[in-house]
Amino acid sequence: MKTKTEKVDVASPDAKILEHAASLIMKGEVIVCPTDTGYAFTANALDTRAVAKVFHLKGRAYSNPIHVAVSSIDEAEKYAYLNEDARYLAAHYLPGALTLVLPKKDVVPAVLVAGLNTVGIRIPDNRIILRLVEITGRPLTATSANISGKPGTYTIEEVAAQLGENLQLVAMVLDQGPLKVRDVSTVVDLSSGPPQLIRQGRISWLDVREALKMFEKSHEKSPE
Repeated sequence: MKTKTEKVDVASPDAKILEHAASLIMKGEVIVCPTDTGYAFTANALDTRAVAKVFHLKGRAYSNPIHVAVSSIDEAEKYAYLNEDARYLAAHYLPGALTLVLPKKDVVPAVLVAGLNTVGIRIPDNRIILRLVEITGRPLTATSANISGKPGTYTIEEVAAQLGENLQLVAMVLDQGPLKVRDVSTVVDLSSGPPQLIRQGRISWLDVREALKMFEKSHEKSPE
């Protein structure tokens, strides 16, 4: 069966199209959806079978965790334990190209996070995926719609070229057109000890460190 492709306007996405896409996600399907850092495989991150489909489509090792998109930092608290640094960075940079790795809550399935005790949380700066998160009321996988080890995908044509016949395993493709920015999110581990850079992306690690320093200074107690 040929995968249905729907054109979507990021400024004003069609509600009916998004409702249909959300219904497919809730049925355990995987769709291809635009984000602020490329096209992504989007599925219900709490559905282990749907997550397994994402790993299969990417040819990704189960030892490599998948990050999730949520719609707000309050939503993130349903799935991860947040500290003050996480809240500050979220207020400073999100929605945007920053992934925060935090201690996970039990609701997050082990298969999603490679059996680790942490989960990567994103709030993408893209209205389409954020609306899908809101409609489904679930965290959604936000891993790039590419084959592991190959370049990220920024057009639907690039997605189709990499997936080949496996594209038919995707329930729906939401086509925003060519994405202007070709970059990944910066991944910062806040799960224990001082913040650590896992991956440099669009947001400068230097800027993140400076922001955290400013935050710490503002919270230092003045001498009595």
